Amino acid sequence: MNLLVKLVAPVALPVLVAACASPSPAPVLLTLPPVATAPSAMAPEASASSPVLAVRRVGIPEYLVARRVRYRADAATLAEWPNTYWAERIEIGVSREFVSALRQQLPGWSICDTNCGDLAPTLTVQLTLAPMDYLRAAQKLQARARIAISGAGPQARLPETREMAIDIPAGADSAQAQAQAITALIGKVASEAAPMIRNARP
Repeated sequence: MNLLVKLVAPVALPVLVAACASPSPAPVLLTLPPVATAPSAMAPEASASSPVLAVRRVGIPEYLVARRVRYRADAATLAEWPNTYWAERIEIGVSREFVSALRQQLPGWSICDTNCGDLAPTLTVQLTLAPMDYLRAAQKLQARARIAISGAGPQARLPETREMAIDIPAGADSAQAQAQAITALIGKVASEAAPMIRNARP
């Protein structure tokens, strides 16, 4: 028995030391890429007389509100990309990029999110994305968007709504491709919401 220990110990010790010395990989912090649209050369800037659009925080499924980046493994199972985290709360990032996309789509409008300060909103828009599932096996983002636009004040008319199913293919099997697909989804929804907002302006 002592002989076996003497023979094994010199081999096992360097393996244990190497295992203890190897650092664990640094966590990957993921952010949503910015939505890019073609700029308009003659786009008017917002002014004091510009219509004001209040953008409510985008609603996303509660099961996605987490630091870990989650995807759908099958119809009943969620999974997480290993060692990968959102750099900010996902609902905050989605809302910010939606506001940014609307600013590009609606030149000449004053757009505020959550708090408009002293500005009196002309219209309010609420976007809900449910589901917003990244299907890893199919490498695509599958979502259903509901856009609701309403006027401001006590006499505001009932919201104008539109619902649509949207599939966004991803270019690779990675968490980064999932983030890019979410950005593409936001850009697509903003391009649908912008004409609704322009037509709803009183």
